[in-house]
Amino acid sequence: MPIVQISQAESRETYGAVSNRLGLASNHPAGLILHSVSETASGEVQIIDVWETAEHAGAFERERLFPAFEAAGVTDQIASRARPVAYEPFEYAVRK
Repeated sequence: MPIVQISQAESRETYGAVSNRLGLASNHPAGLILHSVSETASGEVQIIDVWETAEHAGAFERERLFPAFEAAGVTDQIASRARPVAYEPFEYAVRK
């Protein structure tokens, strides 16, 4: 069952520090259907990911995301924020 995961980063700088280490464009994670990032009016960054399964999302967090937080030096900053919210979509469309 696919899941939609919504999370935030404090700023573009924080997001970029982690994103540069992940290299999602060149090293696409297994199970990732969509990764979308936008900046809110307050400057916070909203991240929306759609995964094929919760297991894919969990594996990505353990194997790549959490190590990238540590390498970027933002683990404490991330730990103080709310955990990402995950939902099971009842409908979604993918253009092929």
